[in-house]
Amino acid sequence: MFDYQYAYLIGNLLIGFPVWLILFFYRKDLRKEILIVSFLIGIAGPISELWYLQDYWRPETFTGWAIGIEDFLFGFFIGGIGSVIYEEIFGKHYAKRKNRGHHWSWFLLPVVALFLFSFNFLFFVGINSIYASLVAFLLVAGVMIYYRCDLLIDSLMSGFLVGAFMFFGYLVYLSIFPEAIHRWWLLNNISGLLILGIPVEELLWAFGWGMVAGPMYEFFAGLKFKKIS
Repeated sequence: MFDYQYAYLIGNLLIGFPVWLILFFYRKDLRKEILIVSFLIGIAGPISELWYLQDYWRPETFTGWAIGIEDFLFGFFIGGIGSVIYEEIFGKHYAKRKNRGHHWSWFLLPVVALFLFSFNFLFFVGINSIYASLVAFLLVAGVMIYYRCDLLIDSLMSGFLVGAFMFFGYLVYLSIFPEAIHRWWLLNNISGLLILGIPVEELLWAFGWGMVAGPMYEFFAGLKFKKIS
């Protein structure tokens, strides 16, 4: 039996890494996207723990620190997976841009500001950080879809696919570390509703993140999918 001090690290390497690696090598044309999003969300992972550790969960790390390399790895893998899973599973390809009329890179700071403001506002009025992040995800996804309605399917399908990845990933993970949820999650602070042992909030978070991650690169880079003739 594995020591739970290494359970978070093992989960990342056993479940997140292989899927990320498959997606990375399967489509050479998506490698830039997956790397950019992976590193950005990898950096955001440890930062987000400043909130999640207060009221949502307190996982063990192999270093014994409250925030560890595991948080970067989780953000890195789930960021990259969420950004390309829809394109890879459904064989979507980008059309070449004739102009930059739909380039929204300038909108990055306002979108980040929207996420941070909504997340922090909800958190500081007493909403659990996991619910606050879910609402913030939905707001950001809504803004992107409002300006780029062609990305609606990308957003929704990415949400479902990331949710499915997390669901089946947890089934594997809990077969190895069956006590992880009850050891680490602050179940009294959330609904306590478990689906096959998985907190429903984890699956909702995954869906919300997928809705943002799926269209994020396409939105800010001004990319469109090729139309099926």
